[in-house]
Amino acid sequence: MSYETLVIERDGRVATLTMNRPDSMNAFDSRMRAELPQAWEELAEDESVWVIVLTGAGDRAFSAGMDLREKLDPGSLKKEGRTQITSIDCVVGKPVVAAVNGVCAGGGLAFVADSDIVICSDNAYFTDARTGAGQVSIHGTLRLARKIPLEAVLRMVMLGRAEKVGAERARAIGLVSEITTADGLLTRAKEIAAAIAENSPGAVFTTRHAIWESLNYGLNGALEMGWQAVTDFAHSSGDAAEGARAFVEKRKPKWEYAPPPGRGKG
Repeated sequence: MSYETLVIERDGRVATLTMNRPDSMNAFDSRMRAELPQAWEELAEDESVWVIVLTGAGDRAFSAGMDLREKLDPGSLKKEGRTQITSIDCVVGKPVVAAVNGVCAGGGLAFVADSDIVICSDNAYFTDARTGAGQVSIHGTLRLARKIPLEAVLRMVMLGRAEKVGAERARAIGLVSEITTADGLLTRAKEIAAAIAENSPGAVFTTRHAIWESLNYGLNGALEMGWQAVTDFAHSSGDAAEGARAFVEKRKPKWEYAPPPGRGKG
């Protein structure tokens, strides 16, 4: 499928999804908001894709958030409901590595909050000016508050343009886990994705799902849910036995594809 505002490239078990509006700093307009769920669904259903890299086109920005040049119609927002643009919004269920090149602002923080691993270029920075534009900052920030210190999120949303979190600060607070040069960013993101894709897809999908789901439970509930995930996977997949055999036989495992939890056999 082709898109106006997105580009999908596949390389082995890794797909790269690029937000492609560089002249608008990859801000998401109504077209991109419509296309992102379609693209995520395409990648979720593609059994050849085990890991996804998410980035923005150009060298200025990863995503500047919602395109405020479009007339904001409160009525249409109410009709559309909650914005569904990230991998978690769209229940993709596969690991996502975000490669943040340049500015990540406003609603663009949602992609960072919902990615499993986030790395950035040394010239990247993160900011949220939505309150300064008269917008309520919810999308992205609520989940972000579960990944990084609460005060860091509150500083961004309350200070607005006055608070810019640079790459080093972002790593210090756990917003990103690695910093690279701008030129080496995408290569490194793909290396990380390829390393993930060496592991059992079913085990990775199930483990990832259990960890994210645990945020909705207390500790005891999370442990019960996690143990259920372990037993369900053991009964439905042969990868555990294959992994043990491959270790003993000193060979590379031959993993079988299993759809992520919450998705049927596509």
